[in-house]
Amino acid sequence: MKKILLLCLTLFLALSFSQEGKPKHRLQYEEVIQGMDFEDVKLLLKTALDGRNMNVLGVIDVATEKPRFSYILVCNLSYAERIFREFPQLGVMAPCRIYLHEREDGSVAVGFVNVKTLLKVFDKYLSPQAKELFLKADNDVKSAIKEVKGEQ
Repeated sequence: MKKILLLCLTLFLALSFSQEGKPKHRLQYEEVIQGMDFEDVKLLLKTALDGRNMNVLGVIDVATEKPRFSYILVCNLSYAERIFREFPQLGVMAPCRIYLHEREDGSVAVGFVNVKTLLKVFDKYLSPQAKELFLKADNDVKSAIKEVKGEQ
């Protein structure tokens, strides 16, 4: 298991930085939501995720004083079951973690791992069908965030 984690970290870092030491790919996808309270964003995001069959498994409130910071743990169990049958080691990255961070200006940053960068790391281990599931989950989470932001 340690070898797998080390391999993942090494590949992720190798793919993430150019020769000049600058990031090539964003490590996370992030949207900023303005004009809405942190707790309202969290509640609306949980509802939007549930509406896309992304099961909310838990919420971890890391900081409850301003600036607040929380993680929402989500997983589409049917996607996960199919992916883990093919590559069970990806279980170290499940469930998907979506962060919410209250910024000083009162806006809320919402983000999660950049799935396209992640797929570059695991490309040779995944079938086209598993990659498609990753991209579908990515779209589900992004569309839930955009719904909360009012872009849908």
